[in-house]
Amino acid sequence: MLRKRLPIALAALLAAALPAPAAAAAYRVQWGDTLSGIAAAHGVSLHRLAHDNGLRVNGVLLAGTSLRVPGPAGGSSSGWSGRYTVRFGNTLSGIALSFGTSVQRVAQVNGLQPYGILVTGTVLRVPGQGGAPRPASAAPAATTIGDGCASVRCALDRWSAHYGVDAALVRALAWQESGWNPAAVSPSGARGVMQVMPRTRYWVERYLLGNPARWTASGNIRVGVAYLGHLLQTFGGNERQALAAYYQGPGSVAAHRLLPSTRHYVANILALRGRL
Repeated sequence: MLRKRLPIALAALLAAALPAPAAAAAYRVQWGDTLSGIAAAHGVSLHRLAHDNGLRVNGVLLAGTSLRVPGPAGGSSSGWSGRYTVRFGNTLSGIALSFGTSVQRVAQVNGLQPYGILVTGTVLRVPGQGGAPRPASAAPAATTIGDGCASVRCALDRWSAHYGVDAALVRALAWQESGWNPAAVSPSGARGVMQVMPRTRYWVERYLLGNPARWTASGNIRVGVAYLGHLLQTFGGNERQALAAYYQGPGSVAAHRLLPSTRHYVANILALRGRL
């Protein structure tokens, strides 16, 4: 599905998921974490975090290591985790997820478009977990989602099971594509939770489904999951190539392998996998 559009914000994470900034005094290092990223996400000084844990500022972090995370200097106002400086490859959805809030809330308080471009170096005000809506709360009514599901997650899991695709992978892909927003529309016309292009929907309905899918959030998810399942079969179960083909197009992946922006896209999805 070759799409001439940007991901949610630039590309994907640099090669790592953002750490979750809890108020707890300990944080367990995950694969791909950086000390600077952890410090920024928790609103503390990089040098202070390194000093308190006996680490070098530019040293290597080992996954599984438990870090002591000091509280933010000077505290923070009620309902706010603090500020975050955008780094190359960050996405608004990834930042929102790591702070336990929604894409829409972060975008609103910073005057941004939820699915626009993030500029490296921009300082964002990031709301904390207090009052943050659940990921799928944008469409709570069953009639909005369709097929008996009252949430986006329900529909994602239902169609994942139907087509035999790993639900954690589907949830991560959907979050990267739209932040689970059924109303999302890209500048190039990709629509819904799975950001399906019109020509891709037509192809899936004709050759994979055999009939038109419903024009509901669940129908959009069904098309996207069916297409991902087809790509997994096409690429012999290789998840990286299948995800790349979902974004870059199967023909382009076969001919040119993964483009730089596609590699970031895939890395972001795999980093989010299991966190949703």
